[in-house]
Amino acid sequence: MTTSDATPAATPDEVPAPATATVPGGTRALLDEAARAGADCEVWTTRRVLEEVVCRAGVVERRSDVASGATAVTVWEEDAEGRREGYAVQALPFSADPSIVRTALEVGRALPHKATAPGSAGTGPAGSSGSGTGSAGADAGASGDAAAPVRPACDARLDERLVDIVRKLSESPAHQDVELRAKAERATVHLHRAGAEARQHTTGLFQLQARITTTAPSGGVGFISDQTYGTDADALLDQATRQGLPELCDLAGVLAEAPADDVDHDDVLVSGWVMVKLLSLVVPAFLQDTVVEGRSPLGEKVGQQVCARGVDLVDDPFAAAYPLSAPWDDEGTPTRTTELVVDGTLRGFLSHQHSAALAGTHSTGSGRRSAGGEMPRVQPSHLSLRPGPLIGPDPRAGRRLLRIVQANGAHTSNGITGDFSIGANAVLENPDGTRCNAGSITVAGNVFELLGSIEGHDGAVRASRSHTTFVTSPGVWTEAVAIGR
Repeated sequence: MTTSDATPAATPDEVPAPATATVPGGTRALLDEAARAGADCEVWTTRRVLEEVVCRAGVVERRSDVASGATAVTVWEEDAEGRREGYAVQALPFSADPSIVRTALEVGRALPHKATAPGSAGTGPAGSSGSGTGSAGADAGASGDAAAPVRPACDARLDERLVDIVRKLSESPAHQDVELRAKAERATVHLHRAGAEARQHTTGLFQLQARITTTAPSGGVGFISDQTYGTDADALLDQATRQGLPELCDLAGVLAEAPADDVDHDDVLVSGWVMVKLLSLVVPAFLQDTVVEGRSPLGEKVGQQVCARGVDLVDDPFAAAYPLSAPWDDEGTPTRTTELVVDGTLRGFLSHQHSAALAGTHSTGSGRRSAGGEMPRVQPSHLSLRPGPLIGPDPRAGRRLLRIVQANGAHTSNGITGDFSIGANAVLENPDGTRCNAGSITVAGNVFELLGSIEGHDGAVRASRSHTTFVTSPGVWTEAVAIGR
């Protein structure tokens, strides 16, 4: 098995000091409970507030405000045979219930011994060396000693003014149905390991989901949807007003037309809306835990060409477009920009403490928990495909373009091999600017082969989100897909 640290990109110059925090009473009670049992302990806790409004046809249909959270405890206990690790989680933020520690201890005693504890490796409580990296300890890697540059937290709230803007944006003519779902999220994450400094960070974002349905005079129905994200609600809504919604409404109108008799074309452009779904299918291949388990087809290909020349794949938690920028991951490891593919060549994989230890490398700060606080898994932060030269969105001279604009579900897909067959909607575009509905089609191929045959991109970046992970890509020009009906 070939292992390698993915290449850390240059760290920005603005590097504020790590965020520290006072220790909540609940966290102190849990640490004390573990200390009474002679165990090392780490407490991770989060509180999340989600405000949401759904507007349709100029009317507020639903509005909600929900708070949730979780407290996760990890304990390490030494006995005559070695070190045991236990884990427990409770669906309450900042819990002070000592039973969660006792449960974690019982779990650890029931599980096999571990050679080392992630982030400790015999160095004592993580962070005690003065690095301030929480449980990252010595596993932070080459860029682990520098505090991560973090933007000021977004205090995302849906006030009456913003709700009214969303309501007005949903107004539409009789033949068109515009449903807008706006969200404002705020979250605080607190991490404290016994013997180290307590730390916390806050994040916030706005999200706008648009679902457009158009009915043509002939009775045909066209549907398209999109989600956009940001830390500035006014900028997000302004972009939707000027560009996003008009583009979606126009596209839904084309998709409502009667399908063309054939889908003959010269070129294929897979839109960013579809590319992010295809790329998400093979994200596990770029994760170190998948590699050490022998399930990644890229495990032996570090240093080899796996994408077309000019194609980069970068995980950048500091990207301006990433609204959840944080100084450290959910294990306390400092986050960093990681170049997975550079000019088509594989540089390495994303990892968390456990997978990095198994591979004999360093964590890239990619250990992330789900909203319920479950044990950290390797996950990207803001994974962006940067596919070579800009070709643009328009048909080439004298050539007919098939633009695949929407994936309607996977008929078959395999995240290990990369093979896929999906239902999709597409538009046929002529060099003179005329367009027609290509109807429902089937798109099949292999994602790895697609990445290896990208000619260029259209410049229209789209995003897909799963909890704290964002996958982004522009539309790509390629010949590596098969089209059918």
